[in-house]
Amino acid sequence: MTLILLIQSQFHACLDRRRLLTPASPFSNKMLNKTLVGMGLGVGAGLGTWWVLRRSSLQLPEKWEEVGEVSHVNIYPLKSARPVSPEEAQATTHGLAHHTLQDRSFVVVTTDDNNFITGRQTGQLLLVSLVVKDYSVTLEAPGMEEGVEFNLQDVQNNNQVVDFRLWKQTLKGVDCGDEVAEWLTKVLFNGETKVRLLFKGDVMQKRTARPLNYYNFPQYRPTDRAYYADTCGYMLATDSSLEDLNTRLSSPITMDSFRPNIVVKGSPAYDEDDWAFVKIGSAVFRTLKPCERCILTTVDPQTGKRHPNKEPQHTLRSYRLLSNPPQLAKAWSVKPLFGLNMVIDATGPIAVGDKVLVARLSTNPQLKIF
Repeated sequence: MTLILLIQSQFHACLDRRRLLTPASPFSNKMLNKTLVGMGLGVGAGLGTWWVLRRSSLQLPEKWEEVGEVSHVNIYPLKSARPVSPEEAQATTHGLAHHTLQDRSFVVVTTDDNNFITGRQTGQLLLVSLVVKDYSVTLEAPGMEEGVEFNLQDVQNNNQVVDFRLWKQTLKGVDCGDEVAEWLTKVLFNGETKVRLLFKGDVMQKRTARPLNYYNFPQYRPTDRAYYADTCGYMLATDSSLEDLNTRLSSPITMDSFRPNIVVKGSPAYDEDDWAFVKIGSAVFRTLKPCERCILTTVDPQTGKRHPNKEPQHTLRSYRLLSNPPQLAKAWSVKPLFGLNMVIDATGPIAVGDKVLVARLSTNPQLKIF
């Protein structure tokens, strides 16, 4: 499998300082305070081996290989809800953004114990859509005659900050008010479990990408950022890998089951296992780890219902489980791999049709296998 290169500390620090000033990252605290639109905002050998880099100082790749092009760009403004799929977006420090939308900048939490909610707890969340226009936020869901609307500027001015738990991390969010909370409580739990909607506001700028506590991936850096995504700011998948999976399923599925931000077409199936860096236009992404898939993939994104035979996870387990290293293989013994978790090392715009370039682990002499 593939892991990745680390970037020189001095370079990354300079890059982070540049990001805070560049227009390519329009959702900074400064912009949020001025306009609020800153949403603040084995298969082959890949699964039999694992690649890591030496801990010596390394540069960004100088040579790139074209592997395909971007086929879809997806932003999930509300964690675990429906995506917005623009033709183009900004790849920012914390995730994809498009005008006033930023990936995973809203989250639903329970009222009684302040834990985050996803489609794992209620498949109905996968059916909810969230749209932002200027300061107006609208939520809609099938079966509800009326949606709910609130003003994001009011939310920011009220500044009711709430602490909650996401995968044992304590995070913060700005409460979006009683009306939307009551609406979501009815939609998601028929009124039985009280929930609140939180917005990242300006209280989540410093959240780091979440390293796993059971395995040390050395490519994580303390400067990697995310808002309310489980692990990091980006997830990539390929059309060819989905096509291969669908040949093994009795009922084909869509890419919506995997919720990637960036979808690539034109590369061979599972070729992404060997991608250490991905370059799209001026944006450069660094792979943190392959994406281990959970039970959420078994929830139909069109109905919110779980597959009776736990597909596609059941089929993925037959050929996409990790075998090495033993410690990680044990931790992921029931979690098959599909796609890549990535962070960003150079921000910039990306669009459907853009060429996708990669730097491979298998052909890089600075890498070694353990």
